[in-house]
Amino acid sequence: MSRLFATSFLARATGLLYLAGFVGIYGAGVPSAKAQTESNGGMTQEESQQYRDCIKLAQLKPEDGFESAIAWRDLGGGEPARHCVAVALISLGKYEEAATRLDALAKDSTAGPGVVAGMLAQAGQAWMMADNLEFAWRDQSRALELVPNNPQLWVDRAMALGLAGQYWEAIDDLNAALDLQPDHTEALIYRASAWRLLESYDLAMTDIEQVLNREPQNVQALFERGKLHQIAGDNDLARQDWLTVIELSNGTPVADAAKANIEKMDVRTGSD
Repeated sequence: MSRLFATSFLARATGLLYLAGFVGIYGAGVPSAKAQTESNGGMTQEESQQYRDCIKLAQLKPEDGFESAIAWRDLGGGEPARHCVAVALISLGKYEEAATRLDALAKDSTAGPGVVAGMLAQAGQAWMMADNLEFAWRDQSRALELVPNNPQLWVDRAMALGLAGQYWEAIDDLNAALDLQPDHTEALIYRASAWRLLESYDLAMTDIEQVLNREPQNVQALFERGKLHQIAGDNDLARQDWLTVIELSNGTPVADAAKANIEKMDVRTGSD
């Protein structure tokens, strides 16, 4: 499996936790108290703020967040409290338990299809982190049945397919995402990675250059272009891209992967 897929997935899975839930699963908050109450399954502004605070604690101090979410749930916190419990479990690294709870929450939920799809998408992320790609694909497929016009859901399922080595199927899902949003950065980068793994290097470079023409400092795209340069025998260009990745994002998984690639290249070439 491509290291880019793996490092990108870890970054996205963690980032999703800040966005997921009853307050803007795939977007920012809502503009009014009335709209907020309707979109959050009847939550008031005060309840929405309690939910945000719970998610924040689950992220920053997951053990405390878990205890707080359990207490809130037992006091009648309902679906938001149950979701916060699952977020805390993900932060604690208990991915399978979190995914199981998210599946149950999605099954029981009285929220709208967009919110339920978000629960299933997050369950899919947790299943991937638990190395259960079959269940991840299942939940992501269920999410797409509910909200087929969300490009990010197609990208999520493509990630599971890519991790499973099903690159043609991943490309089909990424094509679906790009049909909905032609400039979707993640979809283009992941499709480039899949093309590379299928040895369609020209198609891979076309997707990467489309991203870099718009976002010249996108570290995931630079990392992938470095791989393509290396395959073409342009080690100097590969090194340049990977050094830029390290400079822009040192300490991140993608920067660590870039360092590892440079070290391997130096060993093979016998350079200092």
